[in-house]
Amino acid sequence: MNRYAPELALIAGGILGIAAGGFVLFSLGEPASAIVTTAICWYPFAAYAVATSESPTGVLPPRLVTAIAAGSAVVVWGGILTQRSVTIEAGVFGLLFALIVFLPVAGYASSYGLPPGRTQPRVVVIATTLGAGGLLAIGGVVATGAAAVSALLVFVAGWLFYVAYGQPPRQRRRHALLFGVVLAVGLVILAGLTVGPSEPLVAAALVAAFGPLFGYVLTIDRR
Repeated sequence: MNRYAPELALIAGGILGIAAGGFVLFSLGEPASAIVTTAICWYPFAAYAVATSESPTGVLPPRLVTAIAAGSAVVVWGGILTQRSVTIEAGVFGLLFALIVFLPVAGYASSYGLPPGRTQPRVVVIATTLGAGGLLAIGGVVATGAAAVSALLVFVAGWLFYVAYGQPPRQRRRHALLFGVVLAVGLVILAGLTVGPSEPLVAAALVAAFGPLFGYVLTIDRR
């Protein structure tokens, strides 16, 4: 243990998360809400512990915590579906909160663990980009805000994985950023010319602009 005491941060965050999650569980009787509350309370402490620990994988094995986070995300998604009527809108909202639970842990595992041997970074980024596009298409019908945020999270997660393991040249990353801006401008113009609700197109434009931007900023070499 070093002078920053990362293990104590994990314990403190765990106590806070369990207390807050337990309160939500007993007061509302909603396991999904309790899991999300616990994760939101614990993740900042876990991030501090990972950043200051000399060997975070000794306390937080990447594969184990990823499996736990994946199971928790499934419970959250299913719980939100059961709390609401089983609709596309409920599924989108459930997916958003499931991503909030799962993606931080997946990011940790990608940084400190090894991905499955058959995982191809280019396939991952293509799949997540198509998934983000599908979410935006769904957002054109229902749950525009939740679908847009979910699409942004999915795209950025896939792009970070691609940059970490695919190591694309900086020029390709800049081209992705430029393409996102051009696409966003086109969508805004289309929204202005379209008769009817423009919110889905504006949301898609924001994702097209900020997705590549966040991906570029988070992976730029500052040395």
